[in-house]
Amino acid sequence: MGKKLGKAWIKVDGMMLETLPGAKIDIGGVERTTVVGAARVAGFYETPKPSKVECEISVGKDTKLEEYGAMDSVTINFECDTGQQYVVQGAWLTNTLELTASEGGKVPLTFEGPPADELTA
Repeated sequence: MGKKLGKAWIKVDGMMLETLPGAKIDIGGVERTTVVGAARVAGFYETPKPSKVECEISVGKDTKLEEYGAMDSVTINFECDTGQQYVVQGAWLTNTLELTASEGGKVPLTFEGPPADELTA
């Protein structure tokens, strides 16, 4: 058995975020929805689905939350410690910023954008 995913690093326009454990990515693409008829399953239809990157950052004395709130049309790199790398170009922050005191000052960030591209070596 080989190594499994344990850590991920996220860069936004080349800036490494100070993320806390639990970052995740939905690479987006095409979502299929099942169509159920009166007597049988009729098939499915497809709709586009955006990518989504979710993480929590740690807040220090030099953290400028308004800089995060202004993020739109950014490039996000999501790199896994198992070697996979995903890039979302033209992403934007979707949530308002909520700061939690304690545990390093957590602020959740949610970015959405076009489907992610997987980089290959």
